[in-house]
Amino acid sequence: MPPVNGTRMAVAALAVAGLLSPVPAAAQAQQQEPAGSRQAQQQEPADPRLAQREEPAGLREALDATVAAGAPGVLARIDDDRGTWIGTGGTADLDTREPMPREARFRVASVTKSMVAAVVLQLVQEGRLSLDEPIGKRLPGQIDGGDRITVRELLNHTGGLATYDHAADPADPEQYGKQTYTPRQLIDEAERLPRPERGRFAYSNTGYILLGLLVEQVTGHKLSAELDRRIFRPAGMTRSYLPTTWDGIRGPHATGYHLPTGADPDVPGSLRPITRLKPSFAWAAYGVVSDARDLNRFYQALFGGRLVGPKLLTQMRTGVTTPQAPVFPRYGLGLESVGLTCGETWGATGSIPGYQTFSFADATGERRMTLSVNVQRNDRAVARMLLAAVDALNRYFCGEPYKLPGSRHADRR
Repeated sequence: MPPVNGTRMAVAALAVAGLLSPVPAAAQAQQQEPAGSRQAQQQEPADPRLAQREEPAGLREALDATVAAGAPGVLARIDDDRGTWIGTGGTADLDTREPMPREARFRVASVTKSMVAAVVLQLVQEGRLSLDEPIGKRLPGQIDGGDRITVRELLNHTGGLATYDHAADPADPEQYGKQTYTPRQLIDEAERLPRPERGRFAYSNTGYILLGLLVEQVTGHKLSAELDRRIFRPAGMTRSYLPTTWDGIRGPHATGYHLPTGADPDVPGSLRPITRLKPSFAWAAYGVVSDARDLNRFYQALFGGRLVGPKLLTQMRTGVTTPQAPVFPRYGLGLESVGLTCGETWGATGSIPGYQTFSFADATGERRMTLSVNVQRNDRAVARMLLAAVDALNRYFCGEPYKLPGSRHADRR
């Protein structure tokens, strides 16, 4: 997946999608602040109709381990036929020490890809697209070799495209998060980089920028409007939206942090706040803002057949092998699997400056769990934090601690 400080450490590859480092681009017009954003820190009242399920055994231990391993705070939400369970740990802000909001919004990063993929597959279902048509048919001249790279290959990262976030400068999200990028600029940045071999898995955010443009070309509408019409509203995702240049997060949220390149995570104050950033660099690849409730609703609607028909849903969960096996062994059409002790479970992960997300559901979408931490770290110690998050998923879906294949016990220190 995207690089960590220029390398692909195996443990850091667990954090799918994200560290952008394109060259500077000219700023575009500022997007208007979304309605309701000035109430950003107001907590919504608890829904008295929400059935509270019991806490799964060992899940609290896993959340505490996530914080102990380097996350300022953590939020987990479970929704199933037994009700809802919400657990938090750590803090929403390292200065104020406020608790994590139970209904916190966050940047979901590459979980966005599942939503964009669902829109593309709806267009396929409607006969307006084909998975095996070349992207150049609808977007001529957008990408070199577009007459050979198919929609399917963009969805499952086998199109042989470089990912624009591998560019060298600026590497600091506190710089690029203040700039505005167009899709064309991101694609051009990718085109300056060496391409991986086509036909083999090579994670590329560039492919999803092209898919976003494809949706807009076919529908004649902005991607944000199509996500709202086709995904957010049908799934009841009332807290979700795709921003482009507005740099805030509306609704209750934790302060997001990142660890600058070369910083010592053991030095107090090394984590820097980065809640506010212009997400145009992420857009269709990893730009959506949502919360755990809405992500669970999304996978319930998707896997329950309300967004995509059964044949295409099967194709979404037919994956190619990834370098992140056995932890995240396969990537399908906008979906990835996590290799739990009781078998593969599908959903997505995401990583963007400020937040990392894990969101998965069972085959029917009736059992769902989303976990969010308010930091993006790319140091070696991040492995324990990420494995603690996977342990939390495993304790819910499998009822036991996570064990890496070949290990005698889960690393939960």
